[in-house]
Amino acid sequence: MKHRERVIYAINHKEPDRVPIDLWGSDSRLINDFYFKVADHLNLEPLKNKIRPGKSAEYVDYRISDYIDSDFRHIVIGRPKNFTSYKDEEGNIYDEWGIGYKLKGMYPFISRHPLQNDDLSDIDNYEGPLIRDSGRIEGLKDQAENWSKNTDYCITTTGPISGFIMEFYQYLHGTENFFTDLYLNVKFAEKLIDKLTEIIADLYMFFIEPVAPYITWIEFESDFGTQDRPFISRELFRKFLKKPMSIVFSQVKKIAPNAKIFLHSCGSIRELIPDFIDIGVDILSGLQPLASRMNSLELKKEFGKDLVFHGGVDIQKALCGSIDDTIEETKRKIFDYGSGGGYICGPSNHFQIDVPVENFLAMYKTAVNFGMYPLSPPIILKPSF
Repeated sequence: MKHRERVIYAINHKEPDRVPIDLWGSDSRLINDFYFKVADHLNLEPLKNKIRPGKSAEYVDYRISDYIDSDFRHIVIGRPKNFTSYKDEEGNIYDEWGIGYKLKGMYPFISRHPLQNDDLSDIDNYEGPLIRDSGRIEGLKDQAENWSKNTDYCITTTGPISGFIMEFYQYLHGTENFFTDLYLNVKFAEKLIDKLTEIIADLYMFFIEPVAPYITWIEFESDFGTQDRPFISRELFRKFLKKPMSIVFSQVKKIAPNAKIFLHSCGSIRELIPDFIDIGVDILSGLQPLASRMNSLELKKEFGKDLVFHGGVDIQKALCGSIDDTIEETKRKIFDYGSGGGYICGPSNHFQIDVPVENFLAMYKTAVNFGMYPLSPPIILKPSF
């Protein structure tokens, strides 16, 4: 099968020739220092152009995709022409949302929140980024059309922002405030969530419109789970976030009715999955296997008729462990999630610096070789982590 056909089979719950594999999506990138390690291992000159400047994973190198035989090409939003980040006298670097950052090692962390107070008028006065900046979409239609006509890769969008409504609430107003506002400052919480819903929906629609005819799915990224439970209860999710997320998804589907909705979340989120399905999520990614109640075989059995699963190969222990750990973990996820189609193999999150390059390559080689249909049960030498 060709790449695109293989993915289409999988996301329609049919068994292709082999399990599709993904790299450079919203949750399958290489952290910068790890990218340099992989490029050096493969004798590739690292790219100069940073597709995502200022992020911890700035590069997209399709030479590596071709080496592992990835099935995808991903549309990445462009940089705005009418904004340039700036630094204040305290060393805070500000983005177009007014959020201040500082670097700690290779990772940026938020040092300034633009909505410091609890005044409702601050939300009214907050303008946010200039959404309809032509730099965001410049060249994207030509890129997508070229990939569609001249390659057989499956084309998707990556998330145009790092996070979703819940994350941007915290970026703008602070993490502690987010959790306390849901109980103590409900009017403020509802108003800010409404504001973010409007901004994010507009951004997605502007980004997607020129590439809509060519894309298979649209990626959203949010982290609803900790290691052992969701960040907020199912009741609070339904009260504050379920409808706003549904609004964004429905607006996006008006622009790209044939594209599927892809949602990444880390952590223990099993109790939220029925609500994700209810609001239109087609593909669930992340699938953090060592989080509580995120057993791959159980998730496939419970939700496999309604969801396509993406990723799920453990980065907490297996990928940073031995090569045998990586191979066994990859086989386990392919067999658990891949029966009957409905699975794309990839990591449960971005490849970090502690992953041996040999394990990175072994994961994809195993997926290509062991992921051939019909699937055979793996011979597991030791229990899952």
